[in-house]
Amino acid sequence: MTTILRSSPASAQPRSNSQPISRIPKRPAQFEDYSNLTYLGQLKTKKSTEITSSRLGVGFETLDRQMWDPNQAWPVLNELGIKWARVQTGWARTEKQSGVYDFAWLDEIVDKLIERGVTPWLSLSFGNPLYQTTDNAAGRGFPPIRSQRERQAWQHYIRALTVHFRNRITHYEVWNEPDLTPFWQPLPKATEYVDLVRLTVAALREQQPTAKVIGGAIAWGMTPWSIKFLEDCFRNGLHELIDIVSYHGYKSIPERHSTQEFPAFQHLLKKYKPSLISWQGEAGVQSYVPEKAKGVGALSTMKSSESIQARMLLRRFLLELGNDCAMSSYFHMADFAHYAEFRETFHYGLLRLKDGSPKPAYFAMQTLATLLSDPMEVANGRTSCHMSILSDTNDPRATKASTWQVNFVHRNVPIHAWWFPTSVEDDPVVQAMEMTYWIEQGLHLENPVVIDPVTQQVYATRFEMDKRTCAETWMHPDPAAEGVRVFKPLPISNTPLILTDRSIVSIIE
Repeated sequence: MTTILRSSPASAQPRSNSQPISRIPKRPAQFEDYSNLTYLGQLKTKKSTEITSSRLGVGFETLDRQMWDPNQAWPVLNELGIKWARVQTGWARTEKQSGVYDFAWLDEIVDKLIERGVTPWLSLSFGNPLYQTTDNAAGRGFPPIRSQRERQAWQHYIRALTVHFRNRITHYEVWNEPDLTPFWQPLPKATEYVDLVRLTVAALREQQPTAKVIGGAIAWGMTPWSIKFLEDCFRNGLHELIDIVSYHGYKSIPERHSTQEFPAFQHLLKKYKPSLISWQGEAGVQSYVPEKAKGVGALSTMKSSESIQARMLLRRFLLELGNDCAMSSYFHMADFAHYAEFRETFHYGLLRLKDGSPKPAYFAMQTLATLLSDPMEVANGRTSCHMSILSDTNDPRATKASTWQVNFVHRNVPIHAWWFPTSVEDDPVVQAMEMTYWIEQGLHLENPVVIDPVTQQVYATRFEMDKRTCAETWMHPDPAAEGVRVFKPLPISNTPLILTDRSIVSIIE
């Protein structure tokens, strides 16, 4: 049983900002050939103001350089369900006259985020031409450490900013992508970055001792180069200055090398400071890349579409959360009208540049925000699953396809996601599979449902309890055995699906 799915123009309808958000419309169940799925209705999603806490966030970047219109975000942000927003502070936009600080533009952003149940965290980034000789108005790649004058001016700015926001902001990140040349001129150096962090923390904690400081913001995620840069930073004392390490997660196939990268990254944190936690501060892909913009910006040489963008979001964020990332932020809330000095549109957003309407990726993030809000934890072995592709073989042990699975627990209910870890650029080819699923005693899965995160369609599904005492097919069932759950058939493709119990899912029928 094989089906090829392609993105549908009905997946998200354009809207104006004066209208309420349009949900993905109901449509015929896309898994009609699967006898083990019965369509129930649409997932009822949660608003940010209805969620106490979660590990999901979104980027409100580049507002210091006015690259997009935040008014597109306000009508739909609360409905997205996320709880964090990364905001760049913009020294050059705030201090245009020496010693005079105008935070009005940033006040508006911070206050509107908080009103919608979203916690802003501030990225203290970029220089100021008042004190530096730069080749761009925002001082993007010029850390303020080259002279005593600019070092003092930076600290004055940090003190003023902290005093102004300390009753509203608790988390501050120092700089953006210091391991990338465009953001650190002339060449990135770990010793210089730690110097800037030390300079910043001294001024910040002088005014707000309880502030949480985020360091790293490394551009190359967890590659060997970034791991080396991060360890060099730790050797120079970064870990003593910060509470959280942030990294950026741009990769064409999210799962590639992840079994190498996450253990190495986590090892460094445990080695230098076990109390450090990790945040993924940026990850995304464009839904459309103009010809002039190919090769400019992260992953801009990839094939692009709204379907690919939604698939990438799901796989990237399920991977992050499955590795116990404490917060993961999507780049970006809305498309850019222009990017930096490069005068071309950039389409990383959950919202379309043309009219602010939600893309399929918006609904995918909304689904994750609803299902994976706290209390949620990684299962860490409390559940285990094997998947066998039915077209491969009758022997589950001989299946040839590689699958990827992530396991969570919400209170006492398991949440299980699965997909093929093949290229996100490929159209989904849906195949039938058998899923053998063990859950720890005390977990609850009696009325299972399958959820398509992009369409937000919810399906009832069935399992049989296989009561053999082991997996040998020739053995007869033992009525006294507890057994394991077997689901057959279920669909699988390179776009994640999610299984959980009906008790934690609200449905619009």
